Amino acid sequence: MSYELIIAEKPKQALRIAYALSDSKVEVKRYAGASYYETSFKGKRLIIAPAVGHLFGLQQIGKGWDYPVFDVEWRPIFEVDKKAGFARRYYNMLSKLCGGASEFTVSCDYDVEGELIGYNVLRFICKSESACRMKFSTLTKSDLQVAYENKASSINLPQAKAGETRHILDWYYGVNVSRALTQAIKKSGSFKVLSSGRVQGPALKIVVDREREIQGFEPRLYWKLRYTGVLNNSVVVAYH
Repeated sequence: MSYELIIAEKPKQALRIAYALSDSKVEVKRYAGASYYETSFKGKRLIIAPAVGHLFGLQQIGKGWDYPVFDVEWRPIFEVDKKAGFARRYYNMLSKLCGGASEFTVSCDYDVEGELIGYNVLRFICKSESACRMKFSTLTKSDLQVAYENKASSINLPQAKAGETRHILDWYYGVNVSRALTQAIKKSGSFKVLSSGRVQGPALKIVVDREREIQGFEPRLYWKLRYTGVLNNSVVVAYH
């Protein structure tokens, strides 16, 4: 029996959506060590399955440590980041569930990152770029039901592409500048991995400039207060 697969951004979000769209009961199921939820809403079979944030990350095509490098591709995050091994369970679960779905709905956060998370799951795991889109600002039952019953017929592709562009530019800037800095210090006779990035570099520049202003500050007298008064029939003068 086919079903509609609702893709959530996080496990807790998937749980809230499942109970909000449940006519009767919610079945908690597991595959590959990850949990998903099955229920029905107005007689329609639904499966709500979560990602765990980004399931894909950018990686250089080929090997090497030269720069500039502009050939990158999306890869499962557990292949890009050694600390993200837990994401493999959700990747495998979604791969299994996508195969039996007759339609898809993205219910990730309605922002640039959420759109990209859902878009990558669709095109790389579900092998489809066609899906409906739930839009909500809270996880209350009423808001989620309204979002489902009034879902858009497609994802916000421009927003997803905007998110993808930001990730690519971050990669280009961060990796290439970091490699240039590291190789420059290596040519001086020492070795230290230096990093920079689209936000990190300018932020560090602001901090350094401010610290130099502080270190170069020369204190000088700007103003002085003088108070003249009478205490016990004597004139008292105070300075500050």
